[in-house]
Amino acid sequence: MTWHVQYHAASGDAVELFLTPEGAIEAACELIESGHDVYGLGTGPLTDSISKPEIDKIYVIWSRGHETCRKPPPDSAKSN
Repeated sequence: MTWHVQYHAASGDAVELFLTPEGAIEAACELIESGHDVYGLGTGPLTDSISKPEIDKIYVIWSRGHETCRKPPPDSAKSN
């Protein structure tokens, strides 16, 4: 099953296709992170998409996980 991500790009509306939901979600979140307006995420016809508020909720969860991964451990700044 193919997944799609719909977003506003500088040149107009764009659609990217992905083989897995994980790939589509990761791409959608990275697009949001870089300032794009992602308004569709789903399978099948472009009208069969997760709503923008749901995409925003997914992004919040994704960004929290990535923020945790980016932070150095608390003791890493200490010298021995």
